[in-house]
Amino acid sequence: MLERYAAIATLLLSVLAFLPTNASGEPLRIATNGDYPPFNYLDEKGQLAGFDVDIAHALCAAMDAACALVRVNWEDSIPALLSNRVDAVVASMSITEDRKRLVAFTNRYYRTPMQFVARKGFDRPLTVEGLKGVRVAVSPATTAHAYVTERWRGIVDMVLIPGQDNVNAALLEGKADLILADHLVMWSFVKGRQDVALIGEPILVDEGIGIALRPTDIELLRRFNQALVRIRSDGTYDRINARYFPFSIY
Repeated sequence: MLERYAAIATLLLSVLAFLPTNASGEPLRIATNGDYPPFNYLDEKGQLAGFDVDIAHALCAAMDAACALVRVNWEDSIPALLSNRVDAVVASMSITEDRKRLVAFTNRYYRTPMQFVARKGFDRPLTVEGLKGVRVAVSPATTAHAYVTERWRGIVDMVLIPGQDNVNAALLEGKADLILADHLVMWSFVKGRQDVALIGEPILVDEGIGIALRPTDIELLRRFNQALVRIRSDGTYDRINARYFPFSIY
């Protein structure tokens, strides 16, 4: 009988050792933002929803992990991770060299270039001369913010507005002449609208979109990457993709 209990205890310990949790043994805390549709937003019930949210749930299921979604502001995503307030960030975060100095990234789970959007009738060329004095709205601490700062500093009038929904609203309200964000977000914004349009060519500047983790969480990084392979191979990823886009974003 003692041998049987010992065997059961060993089995339970092995299962517990396999389940991904944070350092305190609690569910993995996964940060997302809730203001970047269609990737993460609040639905009509005030619940987090979107492509990022569905991917996070799918990855947790693939890892047999208990997870809890935590809403944080975009600018606080990496600080929350590094201060151990969350364990991962699934918030459409571009994999860039600057961010890789701070956090570890999984393999990409989708890829998107950036794209400008303007109100119908905007006819300025996207050149140094054409963009002089043009008000370009972006969300702070984003790839779009970094791109406009590096490429158009001193040329455009950059307007920083937290939250992509607020950036979009600024364009519609005439508070900005152009906005810049990920192409897929801009595609979703202009879809079905007659007053705004995509402008120029897509701009590819990063390695894709990944899940951010603390650099010390090597085992958790491995498990997330394994889970990404699993949901890609079993059709889960494609089903989630199809809920939001009529084309593959991988």
